[in-house]
Amino acid sequence: MRDVVIGTFGIVIGALLKLYAGDVDIPAVELDKLGVVLIVIGALDLLYGVFRVVTRRSRRTA
Repeated sequence: MRDVVIGTFGIVIGALLKLYAGDVDIPAVELDKLGVVLIVIGALDLLYGVFRVVTRRSRRTA
């Protein structure tokens, strides 16, 4: 369940960076591209968390 929460948090933070931080200039880092990376990593973490929840439930019933 922790992976689901962390994945959702990563997606939200990444979306906020993508939408609102494109104009901020930081040397060596583009925040809108970092937002896309966080969205992808958050989505992968969310999918892994859902997979773990589903397989845990199926192992208990078997």
